[in-house]
Amino acid sequence: MTSQHTTQIDSQYSLTKILIIWALSAIPMGILAFVITPIIVTSTNWSPLIVYWIAVIIGLVWQFILSLIVLKRDGHQLNWQTVTIRMKYQKPIHPKTGKSNYWLLLWTIPFILISTLLQSGVIRLPNVDDWMTPLIQNLPKYDLSSLATSEHKGAWWILVLFILTSIFNYFLGEEFIYRGILLPRMKGVFGKWDWFFNGILFGFYHLHKPQVILSTALYFGLVFALPSKIFQSSWMAVIIHGLEGVLGIIVILGIILGLS
Repeated sequence: MTSQHTTQIDSQYSLTKILIIWALSAIPMGILAFVITPIIVTSTNWSPLIVYWIAVIIGLVWQFILSLIVLKRDGHQLNWQTVTIRMKYQKPIHPKTGKSNYWLLLWTIPFILISTLLQSGVIRLPNVDDWMTPLIQNLPKYDLSSLATSEHKGAWWILVLFILTSIFNYFLGEEFIYRGILLPRMKGVFGKWDWFFNGILFGFYHLHKPQVILSTALYFGLVFALPSKIFQSSWMAVIIHGLEGVLGIIVILGIILGLS
C-alpha cells in the first residue's frame, strides 16, 4: 500500500464536511416523505404507504450515489478494493491482537440481543420519542400494518419492494454512508466518542421517520456504530441492522399469503 493510499484512508473529515454529508443524506428523505409523497397521493388514487415506500427507496438509492460521489471527490477509484478497504467491508479485526477473523462476527450476537431487548421494550429506557409528539403530530403517518388487507393477498410485488429496500437500507444505503463513509472519518472531530456522535447523526437523519429520531440517536448508535468501530468492520452493523430485514420478510410474507 502506498503512502498516498494510506493518507487517503486515514485522513479525517472536518465538522463542516461531516454535517454537509449528513444534510445531503437526510434532507432529501424528509422532502420525499412529507412533501413529494403527499403531492403524489393527493393527485392520484395510489396508496399513501406505497407512495411513501417508493419515495424512501429513491432516497436510499440517492444515499448510495452520494457515497460514490464522496469517494470519488476524496480521490478514490470506484472499485471493490476501495469499498473493502475504505468502507471497512472487511474481516473484523480483534481490538487487542490486531488479527482479523470472520469468527469475530459472532460478537454481533450480544448487540443483536441488546437491540431486540430495546425494541421489544424488555429493557425500558426513557421514551424520549414522546418529546417529538408536539412537533410531528400533524405529519402524515405511514404504517406497514395497513397492508394487511385482502387487497394485498398474493401481491408478490410487495416482496420485490421490500427486497430493494433491504439492499439499499442495510447494505448500500444507510450503512454504506453512515458506517462506511462517515464513521471511519469522524475521529478527528469527535475523538473516542466518534461512534456515539455517529449514532446521533444517524438518528437525526431519520427525517422521514421523525417518531424514532431521538431513540435512534441516543440508543442505536451504541448498537450499530460501536461494534463497527471496535472491530473495524462495517459488516458488524450490516448484520445487526439487517436482522430487521429478516423479521420484515416474515411480516411481508404473512401479508402476501393472507396470514396477517
